[in-house]
Amino acid sequence: MKNNAPTFAFIGKPNNGKSSMISALTFDDRIEVSKSVGTTKKALQYSYYYKQKVVCNFFDTPGFEQAKKIVAFIKEQRSEYFGHGVLDAFISQYSEDAGMQKDIEIIRAVLASDFIVFVIDVSQRYNQNVIGYEFEILQFLKKPVLILLNKIQKQDYTQEWQEALHKYKLTNIHPINPLNSSYENIDTIYKNLYTVDATLQQKQFLDELLHLHRVHYQEKKSLSAKEIAGMIVEILQFESVMQFKEKEVDETLKERALKKYQNGIYEIEKNGKNVVEKIWGYYQIKVLDERAEIDAKESVNLGLTKNRLAIIGAGVGAIGSGAAVAPIALFDGGISTAVAATVGGLIGAKSAYVIGEKFASYIISKHKIIHKMDAKNYNATFVLLKRSLEHLYRLIKHGHANREVIVIPKNPDSWHFGTEWSFQRDEEKKIAAFHKSIVKDENTKKVEKELCQFIENVIDREIK
Repeated sequence: MKNNAPTFAFIGKPNNGKSSMISALTFDDRIEVSKSVGTTKKALQYSYYYKQKVVCNFFDTPGFEQAKKIVAFIKEQRSEYFGHGVLDAFISQYSEDAGMQKDIEIIRAVLASDFIVFVIDVSQRYNQNVIGYEFEILQFLKKPVLILLNKIQKQDYTQEWQEALHKYKLTNIHPINPLNSSYENIDTIYKNLYTVDATLQQKQFLDELLHLHRVHYQEKKSLSAKEIAGMIVEILQFESVMQFKEKEVDETLKERALKKYQNGIYEIEKNGKNVVEKIWGYYQIKVLDERAEIDAKESVNLGLTKNRLAIIGAGVGAIGSGAAVAPIALFDGGISTAVAATVGGLIGAKSAYVIGEKFASYIISKHKIIHKMDAKNYNATFVLLKRSLEHLYRLIKHGHANREVIVIPKNPDSWHFGTEWSFQRDEEKKIAAFHKSIVKDENTKKVEKELCQFIENVIDREIK
């Protein structure tokens, strides 16, 4: 064992899903995955880290090319060597043979590993002449083996494979789809790893691995909630200042000032989402928010109705105490459709109507236009929460083995946290109170912690 962490060698034919499996298990999209045959040419080692500690190691190996030759060598030479020494002899004899390098890479990986994970594409038919020799190698190694059945295409020959595997006494078999990288699916893979026959010490390491994976997942959700809460606080307290020299403020200048404010909000939201993507190990997979480029008149309300806002607005107090600074002069700062497109569809036409004329309150004083959020614009926080929760939902459900772009659809009717989903009634007043306290900067640190816990509770309840 290396660093008291179990090591798994993933073996199998090219394009059977070995790299995809490891990418899913390590929460990392930087592991090379391709539809092209033979992408993995060497045995590459990846480690799964938790708090800078190696929890386990994975070898991603190329497919065997000379399995028949390896089996023949073992049968001819095994009486001359003790245990796995015959494989060391094979490596020594063929170390200079260019045609044997992939197989040598695999042998070195399995010798250095504690467990072997054999990934099989069951959409291909079983062929004794193609795969049987690899099963013989597994029998010789006498290491704990887990068989994962991955159905890549529509055809399904699972029963055929299971019958063949049982003949070789390979019975620890589990179906899996690495492209489905939801928490339940990944947790199932780790639980399957735990089922292999192993020594007591190996079982202890596997038990810790399963436990840390679950702890790590919960921690990622907590960190995401903290980042979302911090992003919302920053947006609600964000002020944009535009200076001017003209004696009078015309509509063009007011629109420029409003655009500056809205672009600032959008930038804060975008940066917060980028942090959440890194928390979940998305470094290369792109996220496309289709609502970020549409006109506000095409948007659908993500906030509350006018009547519902009136109901929860009555009697909503800030969390804490203190008085807001009154503006010197308050003008109509309602959001326009053109500006809405600039800020990434932060709020739609219906939402703009519901929120009223004070979406962006602004003060004109001493040759400055100052924009900031209105304390009664509760819907802004409802919209930000839904957008952030939907973004997180898409990340968790997508998975690292799936290298397609993560798309947040234009129409929120297809969202999990879309137009048909709503917060619980008791939560609505909490959100309004959070909004009011944060905008007025009353006990903000305390409120931010409460908002973070609130978001984490919603995530636990809604994102399985």
